[in-house]
Amino acid sequence: MINAPLRCRAARAAFIFALALAPGGCSALSQSEKPTPEQRSTQLEPMLAAAGFAMLPADTPQRQEQLSTLPPLTVSYYVGRKGKLHYWMADPQYCKCLYLGTEESYQKYEQMRLRQKWQRKENEDARDNLEASQEEQMELQTEMFNPYGGMGWVGPGMYY
Repeated sequence: MINAPLRCRAARAAFIFALALAPGGCSALSQSEKPTPEQRSTQLEPMLAAAGFAMLPADTPQRQEQLSTLPPLTVSYYVGRKGKLHYWMADPQYCKCLYLGTEESYQKYEQMRLRQKWQRKENEDARDNLEASQEEQMELQTEMFNPYGGMGWVGPGMYY
């Protein structure tokens, strides 16, 4: 029969191992979800403003009607009378406005978007490395805990 301290240590090791795996499962769930239009709006609008896009409010019923005919939360462009590109994004639901920018402001926006994407990827890689090191630590602790030395054999009649 296994004494109480060994049973307690085995339970503690199993609990720590479960905790180490839990963040990975939660992060996998959150990564697969698409952002809601409101989340997308709160993500895009500050970047557009910082890049130099002008916010034009739809403050009349006629402008609100025109805004509702445009594709929402999508950065698009048109060619102006003088042949210059103008970029825009319509947000008919949350800010009820149109963001309008030049080619230079669009380039700044794209740089910001790529930088944000790169940072997100770096964070994912760091989280994966942390999870891998935690799993490795758990394996080492489990090996050190095993007083009987067999692979996977903890004691009489018990396997992990």
